[in-house]
Amino acid sequence: MNTILIGLRGCGKTTAGRLAASLLNRAFIDLDERTSAIVGMSASECFNRHGEAAWRDAESRALREALEHPTPSITALGGGTPTAPEAELMLRIAREERGDLIGWLDAPPQVLAARIAGDGERPALTDLPPLEEMIEIDRQRRPIFERLADRRIGVENESIAATAGAVVALATRG
Repeated sequence: MNTILIGLRGCGKTTAGRLAASLLNRAFIDLDERTSAIVGMSASECFNRHGEAAWRDAESRALREALEHPTPSITALGGGTPTAPEAELMLRIAREERGDLIGWLDAPPQVLAARIAGDGERPALTDLPPLEEMIEIDRQRRPIFERLADRRIGVENESIAATAGAVVALATRG
């Protein structure tokens, strides 16, 4: 059984997921890294050169491969992965047919915008200023995250260790 982490950029999916995987002695899959390997460049470069659609298509391919991982793993999705073609369906099937668990790391957009301020590796998704962009992206994606998540994990005031602990608890339930 895999544990899949979803949530907006800056919520700690990669950092907490990597720590949780280490604590559980499980494989860790960073979908952004896998997607970058497929396109041969960073997300920012891909967005700038080929557009968001090219990144999302590669993300769908990376997700399909990650969901086929043969041993239990912790997978950190990119913030927009659930919006990629077929991704929501793939995630529902993984949960319903294979018993994979989906944890949603959630914090207010204001907190997340402050966390990622100045991070040049994260491409702009709109023409809006960073905080307004985060609020808009949250508005668009929150319903998807709510539909997919087995558990919402609030991370607004949590340390990475506490967040990783919540991921471990999710991964070991049942």
